[in-house]
Amino acid sequence: MYKGKSSGGIDFFNLLMASKEFNQELGQVTLSAGRLEAELIQMYKRKGYGDNFSRMTLGRLIQFGEDNSLLDRNLTAALKMTCKQRNYITHNIYALFSDMIDETMLPKADLIDTDVLTYTEKACETKKNLSDLAGIISKM
Repeated sequence: MYKGKSSGGIDFFNLLMASKEFNQELGQVTLSAGRLEAELIQMYKRKGYGDNFSRMTLGRLIQFGEDNSLLDRNLTAALKMTCKQRNYITHNIYALFSDMIDETMLPKADLIDTDVLTYTEKACETKKNLSDLAGIISKM
């Protein structure tokens, strides 16, 4: 499918849109993030912190845990990093290739079509991080 052809901007975005593998991983990122949010909420409820979590984003749930000393420093750092990865890959890809934001977490310069695989791997890594953290939280 890929031929090592130079690609960038919206053309590369369109390659991502057409990639079944990338979109499958991205969908699993979304599902894994939802699981992590639910595990954090359940853990907070187990620890007696009520029911006011339904409108909190993942970032706010992490901040709540940090503010209330429910998460240790290392876990908080891992959660924040993974949240940042998740936010970037789910909210900023189009903006990146539209030159609305600078290149930070993922490359946009000098891409070739096979770099779709790099993006797919980044989504897979993010999914795994989210899933692993959800597993840790579920045992707290």
